[in-house]
Amino acid sequence: MKIERASERDFAELKTLWSVVFDEEPQFLEHFFSKRFHPEHIVLARKGGMIVSALHALPSTYRQKGEEKHCSFIVGAATYASHRKQGIMGELLAYTKATTEGPVTLFPAVRPFYEAHGYLTTSSMEEYALSPDKQESKIPSSTPTPSQLDKIYREATGEDGALMRDREGWLSLISGYDLIALPDAYAFINEGIAVEAMATSRESAKSLLSLLQQREIGRIRVLPNSPFSTLLAGPAEMVPMGMSTDPSMAGVYIAEQY
Repeated sequence: MKIERASERDFAELKTLWSVVFDEEPQFLEHFFSKRFHPEHIVLARKGGMIVSALHALPSTYRQKGEEKHCSFIVGAATYASHRKQGIMGELLAYTKATTEGPVTLFPAVRPFYEAHGYLTTSSMEEYALSPDKQESKIPSSTPTPSQLDKIYREATGEDGALMRDREGWLSLISGYDLIALPDAYAFINEGIAVEAMATSRESAKSLLSLLQQREIGRIRVLPNSPFSTLLAGPAEMVPMGMSTDPSMAGVYIAEQY
């Protein structure tokens, strides 16, 4: 077996691997490979000349204590079913860490697997139940641009830090989730849960909560000690978020993104 970085000629084979393993919608697959194909940041395993496993370690940055630093963010870690449970992905992870500058981060599909390979969970979100509110809202929602969402995100995560998102990252989230937003707050919705709610003030958090309750969103996930904290009642369930190879990233918010 040979482990190495990809090249341009591997485009079609890598795309096929992703498609088979993740059963991805063609539209997403075409978009991802047109925008995020960086062969120099893809680590793969070949057996008999065939790519049997690969991961994309996308170049990224994270912000911590006001400083932006380089890191990588793994997506599309995939192995053909016929080659699983042979330690191949573990070897790809080790190779990626050894040959990549800065921390390697990810949002895990199977957390214990990555823990066994030295990845640490950097942060958690608090998940609360929301009660419906049928009162008619006088608060108009907005349709923010990626840059406006980024401004809210940076301010809301400023204390402990976060993995940064470029324009493509924001557009991927906007297309993949329902979005409810105000000028200073937003929430991404998936299956009745506000899986990422951010606000820059208690007032904007209160207004966003009102909108979510009127739309019968059942649960909300927020950062600890956020502007939502004094507005939400009841026990909170802790939801672990992303992981890193570097313990110094403790507290840094890492969520799923592409």
